[in-house]
Amino acid sequence: FLAALPCKALVFCLSNMNVPVPVLTLAGTIVTTLDVVPSSKLEDFREQLCEAVGPRLGNVTGAADLRPRLFHCGGELLPGLPFISAGIRAGSPLTVVVSAASRVVSASSDGTAKIWNPETGDCLQTLGVVGWERRATVQGGALKAGREVISAAFSPDGKSVLSASVDCTAKTWNAQSGELVHTLSGHRRRLRSAAFSPDGALAVTASDDLTAKIWNVGSGECLHTLQGHTMRVNSAVFSPDGATVLTASADN
Repeated sequence: FLAALPCKALVFCLSNMNVPVPVLTLAGTIVTTLDVVPSSKLEDFREQLCEAVGPRLGNVTGAADLRPRLFHCGGELLPGLPFISAGIRAGSPLTVVVSAASRVVSASSDGTAKIWNPETGDCLQTLGVVGWERRATVQGGALKAGREVISAAFSPDGKSVLSASVDCTAKTWNAQSGELVHTLSGHRRRLRSAAFSPDGALAVTASDDLTAKIWNVGSGECLHTLQGHTMRVNSAVFSPDGATVLTASADN
């Protein structure tokens, strides 16, 4: 299972190559000012651009994960290329696009979810403990058939991960630190899916115990138990406005 982190991008214009150079949004808002000469390169301003633009991306990721790209006359300025080598002089208009680097999250039968950088293949965070026991057990009347993580997804703002497991629980994690935030406990059988609401404030889980549950992500509290199916609930999702939940079951 792979889920892609929602990626945001903002576009800015460098209106003049005079020193100093204001960096503007297309709406005309100045976000920072660059001290530019024609021989300047993208690397000279990467940190400054990322720090200025990061808050406008909703703090989806750290500044180190932002990717500024400069364009001139329809062509991209490659890293290490001096502005003057691309024919840029004082007054040459540039466009810079800054986006959050893509991340993906995977779920595994080893009892973990992992966050990855798909560009480098590096594992950024491991959520859970590798080697959790997979033997079926009965605890408090609930069948806990191992600890495999069967789904994982980012919240809409990318700050959290929601995982669902066959141990009858879902968990929310801090996507930056990898810390466990809440364990959503209450189902009596293995989970089949877990999903965030469009605003990220709620989560819905589907289970073999014939129910779906709606949870408060901030507190970990179960708000509603959705009953009516006569066989396992395979999936549950919110409508685009977050007002309705759709469930799918093996009961046809």
